[in-house]
Amino acid sequence: MSIHALLLSFGERPHLVLAVVFAAACTESIAAIGTFVPAGVVMFAAGALIGAGAVDGWLTIGVATLGAIAGDGLSYELGRRYHTQVGAWSRSHGHEAAWLRGEQFVARHGGKSIVFARFFAPVRAIVPLVVGTARMARAKFYPINVVSALAWAPTHIAPGILFGASASLAEAVSARLAAIFVILALLLWLIVRLVRLMVERGLPMTKRVAARVTRHWARRLPWLGTQLRKIVDLDSPEFPTLAALVLLFIGSVWLFGGVLQDVVANDPLMRADTALYAFLQSLHIAPIDSLMTGLSALNDRSVVYAVSAVVLVWLIWKRSWKSAVWWIVVVGVGVVLSPFLGFNFKSTRPVDWIPGTPHTPLPDGRAAFSLLIFAFAGWLLCRQQTLRWRAGVATAVALWIVIGSIADLYLGRAWLSGLLGGWALGLAWLSLFAGTYTSWHVDDDVSPKAMALLITGTLAVAGAGYISGHTQPVKASGSPIARLALSLSIGQWLDNGWQLLPARRMEIGGDEEEPLPLQWAASNDAIISALKQAGWQPAVAWTARSALGWLLSQPQVDRLPVLPKYSAGEPSQLALVRTDPDSSRSRLVLRLWRSHFIIRDASDRAPLWYGALYRETLYRPAHVVTIEETKNVVDPSIIIALLGLRRQTVMRSTTVDRVVRDVVLVPPESTR
Repeated sequence: MSIHALLLSFGERPHLVLAVVFAAACTESIAAIGTFVPAGVVMFAAGALIGAGAVDGWLTIGVATLGAIAGDGLSYELGRRYHTQVGAWSRSHGHEAAWLRGEQFVARHGGKSIVFARFFAPVRAIVPLVVGTARMARAKFYPINVVSALAWAPTHIAPGILFGASASLAEAVSARLAAIFVILALLLWLIVRLVRLMVERGLPMTKRVAARVTRHWARRLPWLGTQLRKIVDLDSPEFPTLAALVLLFIGSVWLFGGVLQDVVANDPLMRADTALYAFLQSLHIAPIDSLMTGLSALNDRSVVYAVSAVVLVWLIWKRSWKSAVWWIVVVGVGVVLSPFLGFNFKSTRPVDWIPGTPHTPLPDGRAAFSLLIFAFAGWLLCRQQTLRWRAGVATAVALWIVIGSIADLYLGRAWLSGLLGGWALGLAWLSLFAGTYTSWHVDDDVSPKAMALLITGTLAVAGAGYISGHTQPVKASGSPIARLALSLSIGQWLDNGWQLLPARRMEIGGDEEEPLPLQWAASNDAIISALKQAGWQPAVAWTARSALGWLLSQPQVDRLPVLPKYSAGEPSQLALVRTDPDSSRSRLVLRLWRSHFIIRDASDRAPLWYGALYRETLYRPAHVVTIEETKNVVDPSIIIALLGLRRQTVMRSTTVDRVVRDVVLVPPESTR
């Protein structure tokens, strides 16, 4: 089942979807329950359904708004009714810290806390209860409640709408590409959630667990307790950070050992290497190749060196001498260490790997170097900063490293096991340097916000310069090569030569899609000239201006650029459009691919094209972006009528594996 069809299947039960949205929005505001309700996930999923056109956008947003109003109102009324018992109940059930945090939040922000709490998870479920126990006037609470809900619902649903619309657009290009888009989006979302969870909740939990374990062994082994107290101060604010770094070091060494064991034993990780590489190679198309080449270039050594130099100059200019020395040491270790890792032998690169032969991946030195430099830069930016800033920086660094690594996997520059090994080494060195930096109490003021802007600007400038000189995508050894043109006479083609051309469009990964019922022997100029007489025109080229047409409320259907479709990894070389005479919201699209055959007659030689005719209906989910629903036209008589073809057109039919193949053949005489 396709992504779009899967989303539409949920739309067959709109009442159930609306009930779940209302329940999630409502229960998120109830103390002791709201913390465990994944309202953000539910709102995102609802937005995805809206973006796919499965449910009504404004109705869903309205239901979410009503649920949010009802949830806050219920908590507020419970607080007003049981204001003397609520505080005691919270303390007796272990929620004292959450209650205190909510009281402090309300004391700091007053009535605005109701609005802020909508978007701040730690106090989301407790603030309405607190303002209720404080007996805030209903005339003040409910207007703020309604306004905040009106802002909260569309804000949380909008990302899902964009995701659903993007998935639908990606599927219109390629179902496999849509699946990859969804998987990649979920992976990046998971990384963001895990990083924020580790920063916001992992450190406090680490402090409690490490302190408990340390005290336990100190009681059992007094001499060990004496030594630990000399090294570790359990009450120090740096203790949870140091404990987390120790766990990170242990986990990194364990990961490196596990990868090394699998490489030596040729375990399933090696088969995962080759399977992932083969799968990614099947997805290669020119636009994605260019994108991945650019992303990979931004993590190249030259760019990392530029960032390293700029950070060092900044630290010296800020007179952060200790941090500057540490930075020199970190970069020096990375420069010395990374050449001894990774692809010292070119034959081990995936792009040079011959299928069926063994491979022995080494830890990826480039991945280790990039992770060490960017992660330690992030460490400098996070020192003595707020929890929100730390979470933001950690998330940005993690996404930067993962996206660059995904690009290397796609381009065949790295094995999965090599990346894991490189990451493990980079994290091990990071934990050592960061732990020593922290334990020595280096408190230099590096002006983190200004430094973050400087790093971002350096990446933009250095990356743009590097990409401009390295625009050629990496080509895999298995990439298809250009085929020689083959010649057929008109008689040979009309007799049975037409069966040599693809019967169906071949998806990026090799899957067969819709039929290709049209073959046309003519130059592209002759085809365009013939179709203009029937009201067709060449498709608008993709530019920034034409792409914005998909965002207009009432776009001209014939002025929108045509989404690309691929056959055997190649985009259609010729695309023409025509307004559908039966509907102002529809258009007809003709996509043609040039084959490697040439049709010769007595006086000329004409290239042979093959393709299909599509009817695209446009709709606008939640009035946010224009989406198209595509149906291909397969009836030969309808194709002839819509294209305005002449009588010389020939129809052929054959049966293969009990499947009838109907094809419209347009010889050169039809376009003269």
